[in-house]
Amino acid sequence: MGKDYDEIGVWSEVKLDIVRRYASEYSKILTAQKQGFKHIYIDAFAGRGVHLSRRTGEWVPGSPLNALGIQPPFQEFHFIDVDGNRTAQLRETAGNRPDVFTYEGDCNEILPSQVFPRAERSEYRRALCLLDPTT
Repeated sequence: MGKDYDEIGVWSEVKLDIVRRYASEYSKILTAQKQGFKHIYIDAFAGRGVHLSRRTGEWVPGSPLNALGIQPPFQEFHFIDVDGNRTAQLRETAGNRPDVFTYEGDCNEILPSQVFPRAERSEYRRALCLLDPTT
């Protein structure tokens, strides 16, 4: 394969499912609000977007891919990873979607300077931010 994919255990697979279901409900609730909330999804440790199951050896969609499939969709997706190879693959997987922003670097610098300003409360913007450095 030539790429370094994270192998994940059962607990990580369960956690990814919980995050996916939560994000789905979050998006439904904010979409239904009369205030017209704009809601964005942020993953500060996005990785490649896909993992390998230790249990089955099969591919498991990571939180970025799960988020991109949520209906109704988030208006923006912000994926951050310190590893340029991982962000490059995630960028390739997401394609040319204008609602997807991928950043290479330290989330401690990128979040306050580039991402959080896009979720201004006063402008009815909200964000679901995933801060999970381990899979």
